[in-house]
Amino acid sequence: LGFSGRLEAPHTLPDEIKSRPPVFLIHGEEDDRLPITLLDEATAALRASDVPVRTHRCPGLGHGMDSQGIILGGRFLSRAFAA
Repeated sequence: LGFSGRLEAPHTLPDEIKSRPPVFLIHGEEDDRLPITLLDEATAALRASDVPVRTHRCPGLGHGMDSQGIILGGRFLSRAFAA
């Protein structure tokens, strides 16, 4: 689960990846610190390495978390750890 972040060194992922757990990325569309394009770049890199990725864009949200993102993130974690 990642909020308003970026994938560091995505070019190293194919050689370094050891496992492929599901990933959920949440990002504010108005983030002025880490632009929303980083969400797309991380998604593409993870999918290219066969990592299952879901994303959620938060309209009007800057660099931070809102209640909808927290709820969605919590649901994702509940499902991921239910097994």
